[in-house]
Amino acid sequence: MSSAKQALKLGILRSRVLRTAGSWTSSKVVILRYHSVQDDPGPFAHTIGWGIIHATAAFAQQMEMIARHYHPVSIGDVQEFLSGGKNLPDRAVAVTFDDGYADNYEVAAPVLDRFGVPGAFYATITNVENSTPPWYCRLRNAFYVSPRNDWPDSGESRTWSMATRSERHESFLVASRRVAKLAGEPQMRALVQIENELEVQPLESAGAPMMSWDQLRGLIKGGHIVGSHTMTHPNLAYVDDAVVRLELKESKRLMEEKLGSPVVHFSYPSPILQPHFNEATIERARQLGYQTSVTCVPGVVRRGQEPLALRRVFAPFQKDDFQWSLEWAFLGRYV
Repeated sequence: MSSAKQALKLGILRSRVLRTAGSWTSSKVVILRYHSVQDDPGPFAHTIGWGIIHATAAFAQQMEMIARHYHPVSIGDVQEFLSGGKNLPDRAVAVTFDDGYADNYEVAAPVLDRFGVPGAFYATITNVENSTPPWYCRLRNAFYVSPRNDWPDSGESRTWSMATRSERHESFLVASRRVAKLAGEPQMRALVQIENELEVQPLESAGAPMMSWDQLRGLIKGGHIVGSHTMTHPNLAYVDDAVVRLELKESKRLMEEKLGSPVVHFSYPSPILQPHFNEATIERARQLGYQTSVTCVPGVVRRGQEPLALRRVFAPFQKDDFQWSLEWAFLGRYV
């Protein structure tokens, strides 16, 4: 962004004109979407990915801003608001995390607790149960560390060039779109095949450490909410209904067994392809007892909307961009 545009943005923010324009904000809530918080994001760039890691200092600034200038609420509060059983304060903001990285407990939760911000944490259960990195972290790592300059893709019977960084990224996207349509054992077989073709060993757990059951229980004990992010993180809009049911039902059952408390909140994985949910998945989630489901579709949440297809806003990294995004979200615009 040019310095002139940045100065204009700062001037508008300081004038509070957006806050005035976004009046009646008690009738809506912004749900923020996070994934990972690291003191030093660098070592995880080729596993978790630069685009979804917030530096701890930046995340702390954002949570302080929410505590001081907005009203933090929980996903449970949002559910009661949508059902008409509870009013929310003006400028309500909920904070959510997808995937279940260990830094959510070790780094992000202490920041949330410091500022009195409740969080919702959605975990991919196979990775928690087996202490293994998610398939997309393994896949990203494979394409970025492979010694090869091409990918002999047996899935499409062709070879993809990986001579440049951009070509490696494009090849990673091709593979991601394929694996995202799979779940369980077929997903794992496809992943291992690609790793073999790229001549790399599977990513070790240290490359993308996941939360343990004890850590998830610790979040609940600390007043936060824990929900399901499926068993194996497929795109549910691209798998058949039997797989959808298994991913939703088994993750809920296992979480309730391990955590000793009901699991009624869910987050749709959004791996590379859109859409990542549909009317059939919404109905299946309802049948299995989920009360809310969050998506990766940008938008603000208003009373009367479908609680099993809630929109969220990705949190920009820079403080001013973050505030700008929040203020525009309350106006019904997304930047």
